[in-house]
Amino acid sequence: MKEGTEVVRRHDLSSLRYLASVGEPLNAEAVIWSQEAFGKMFHDTFWQTETGCIVITNFPGMPIKPGSMGKPFPGITAAVLNTKTYEPITEPGIAGLIALRPGWPSQVRCYWNNEAGFKAKFKNGWYLCGDRASIDSDGYYWFMGRDDDVINTGGHLVGPFEIESALLEHPAVYESAAVAKPDPVNMEVVKAFVTLKPGYQVTDDLELEIMNHIRKRLSPLAMPQAIEFVDSLPKTRSGKIVRRVLRCREFNEPVGDLSTIMDD
Repeated sequence: MKEGTEVVRRHDLSSLRYLASVGEPLNAEAVIWSQEAFGKMFHDTFWQTETGCIVITNFPGMPIKPGSMGKPFPGITAAVLNTKTYEPITEPGIAGLIALRPGWPSQVRCYWNNEAGFKAKFKNGWYLCGDRASIDSDGYYWFMGRDDDVINTGGHLVGPFEIESALLEHPAVYESAAVAKPDPVNMEVVKAFVTLKPGYQVTDDLELEIMNHIRKRLSPLAMPQAIEFVDSLPKTRSGKIVRRVLRCREFNEPVGDLSTIMDD
């Protein structure tokens, strides 16, 4: 996306049948762009090291809703659970914890030397993935964010994914990350970190333009109170944005182990 569609179109893609993505959730803009660039939409997927396989996905043959992680893979029983009762949420659009019914063949068997941590992953007969999502009326899952990345602003939970997706719809924004920053009134407010595409320069006018852009797409609670422009975002070697590092810096807390962070 950063380099545009011409880089793609210089190649023969006639043998390409499917595009799938792992690692980070795909915002709707990226899925729409893949149709423009490749003539095919990305199939977003959800899985973990612990699951051993894709468990929720846009699989071949189903319509893709840009921005959705899809539906449970055949053979996988999934749900979104209430964060207090650990019972499945049946009302569409209500966010909760992504959970899987244990017993699929590639399920994690233990955590090395951490039995307590492993047992904590299971509640009320479900395996907890540690992520939040909602399910729409058609059974599609919509990712909200890591449970520990969710921002509690004035008692309302805000997921970073919706904020980052809105930011990425602006033509100048290449990458974004939304985290909590301390606030004396609301406990936490949203701060956004943004990298720009080539050809764009950081100016007050651009910041105002981006703010006005996302104001039309986000609720007042989800609106960033500040935007910081950076050259790059902290990522693992597999390309996942490590929001924990940014959040710890805002709260002046130790960031912990950085051995998996990719060097710039």
